[in-house]
Amino acid sequence: MAAFNLSLPKLQIALNRAWVDSMYNTQFIANVAALRAQMQRQNVQLGKGITGTGKNAKQITQTIFWPVACTNETTACTDECLVATEVATDDSQDIVLSCLREAGFVESEKRFRVSPLAYEDVVAHQMLLKMKALDEYLNTQYIAFLEANKGDHDVYGATLTVGADNAGDWEIPSTDWNVALIPEFLLAMELAKFSNPYILDGTNFFTQKATAMAYSANADGKGENNLFNQYDWVQDARSMVTAAPNKTYLINTNAVAFITGNFWDVTPVTRAATHKVWKVASKNLPGVYYDVHYQESCSSNDFVESWKFRVNGVFALNPLACDETNTGIFAFEKVAGI
Repeated sequence: MAAFNLSLPKLQIALNRAWVDSMYNTQFIANVAALRAQMQRQNVQLGKGITGTGKNAKQITQTIFWPVACTNETTACTDECLVATEVATDDSQDIVLSCLREAGFVESEKRFRVSPLAYEDVVAHQMLLKMKALDEYLNTQYIAFLEANKGDHDVYGATLTVGADNAGDWEIPSTDWNVALIPEFLLAMELAKFSNPYILDGTNFFTQKATAMAYSANADGKGENNLFNQYDWVQDARSMVTAAPNKTYLINTNAVAFITGNFWDVTPVTRAATHKVWKVASKNLPGVYYDVHYQESCSSNDFVESWKFRVNGVFALNPLACDETNTGIFAFEKVAGI
């Protein structure tokens, strides 16, 4: 088996070769439309969750402070000599990065004594598969985070003319899931004071939206497409159908943030004899890096290499001030028609 330092450049070449092969790389492309869209849109200013790398790396807690002044009322005019009575206070929230998930594999030297496959190609294949699995895990965790933090529809007065609230899900009969719902969602956004919202949809609007787009060139069809275009849409049918079947989320962009950090840099370093560490970029989630732990050992009459990939991060909800029911996330569910 080639030495680690000598095989790393070849491994990178193998990774690049596998990823650019348009037929071969389909097995490595992850279903991450939901999380990728949120990361592209979020604008969170927290600083680094992990500072430094290697032995100088320090995981720190980000503490966010904000003023709280929940009373915002007017009164009748009083004696000019009297002082005002409203007092503002402070609140805070801690953001801590932790290991969310890991994936790994082992390769045997004896395997390659008889296998015609190149070592670097096999390892590259495994790496891309494991990183894809982590990518998709993060995507489903993001959807689960939305579900766990969905807000109360009473925030906007629950004024939709169809459906009803059921434990945070606004349930709408399947017969009413059509373009006529778009103005209803627009009203909910307006009354809830969503400043930069988008819709995360799975299959509820998928066919209607695709049809409206296809018919948009027709004089009688462009109206529906114009209605759909009132929103910033994210379609993740493959993930939503399993992670949140029949759900559609209305999200205020900066209500949620996914924050990641790494203990290691892109250049591999030796930490303990044959234990080497570094970070590698996700191929599907721009900005996400996985910490890599590589070890060589001798076990069961064979030399083996262990590879582990770890993701450090946190899903965070924008700090809440006075109205804890307005999380910036509304959930809508398609239910059987009446």
